[in-house]
Amino acid sequence: MDNHFFALFGLPVQFEIDKKILKDRLLELQKQHHPDRQDDVSTHAQKQAELINHAYDTLYQDDTRAAYLLELSGQALDLNQSISDWDFLDEMMELRISLDELQESSALNALINDVQQRIDEQAKMFANHYAQQHWQAAKDDAKKLQFLSKLQQDIHAKNSQSLASNDGDDDLYV
Repeated sequence: MDNHFFALFGLPVQFEIDKKILKDRLLELQKQHHPDRQDDVSTHAQKQAELINHAYDTLYQDDTRAAYLLELSGQALDLNQSISDWDFLDEMMELRISLDELQESSALNALINDVQQRIDEQAKMFANHYAQQHWQAAKDDAKKLQFLSKLQQDIHAKNSQSLASNDGDDDLYV
């Protein structure tokens, strides 16, 4: 089995991918290579299944797909190098403060939409810089995508917490 994630799923090596096709091919590969379906239930079968899942997770998320593409292009992303775009960092700080102060679910939904729009815009910028082989700009875009993805995860975690601690009329039924 090829360790190249795009080849594994039969996808072209590019930033824009069809996530439905990726998901369909994941299911096909899982059926084909699941350790329970192998005659030889060995660590090799387990490693194949782990590789398939890791490749899927890498390609599914914009930030990890961007970092992977840079790695394939010999432009590995240095995660220890900080973002030097002060305007971007100020915007992210404001979004984080907004997240910490949110009390209403409607405001949380607005923040979710805002961050998703920013991710979409940053993804387009990465795709453009990557296609033009503007490596430094593509690396900066990938770091920003990672930053935004982490913020998105934190927003979804807060949303899940607020749903779990619903202060509605459910207490009447306990």
